[in-house]
Amino acid sequence: MAINTRPDIHEQVICANCFVRKGNKYLVLRRSQQKKYAPGVTHPVGGKVNLGENPFTAAVREVYEEAGIKVTNVRLEAILLEMRPVINEPYNWLIFHFSADYQEGETKETEEGELVWLTEEEYKKEKLFPSIIPVIEHIFNREKGTVFATFEYDDQKQNIIKETLDFCVVN
Repeated sequence: MAINTRPDIHEQVICANCFVRKGNKYLVLRRSQQKKYAPGVTHPVGGKVNLGENPFTAAVREVYEEAGIKVTNVRLEAILLEMRPVINEPYNWLIFHFSADYQEGETKETEEGELVWLTEEEYKKEKLFPSIIPVIEHIFNREKGTVFATFEYDDQKQNIIKETLDFCVVN
């Protein structure tokens, strides 16, 4: 099969998110209700990887740009591949989830939504993206290693119809 003959699997958006820890809380973004995509959803601070940068530098940059803070001890926690059976729509996501410790700075206002610090339990009660729910416990409790997850969605792009979770242990 020739390369790029399957746009349903080749067109991807790459993003990097960061679960920033400060004491026993994590910084999250509650997306504005006015956002076209995923209004009201809570997720870690992050965004798309720019041309010429890698997911690590994108995560650190996004935290600083969106939240106004610097982080340290950045660690890769999960890589998620979200695939949808819709051809000619770039809705496949390759998502790198990192964790990091708060280093310095004060959170700022953002047009993206509201930045808040939540405990693990508070975080789990928020409205989350479907793909984060199966992996969030592994991100908070890193005993099994880095999560590699694949999610296939239905035609409406709302429900996960298939998921796989694999773990890579780094000693």
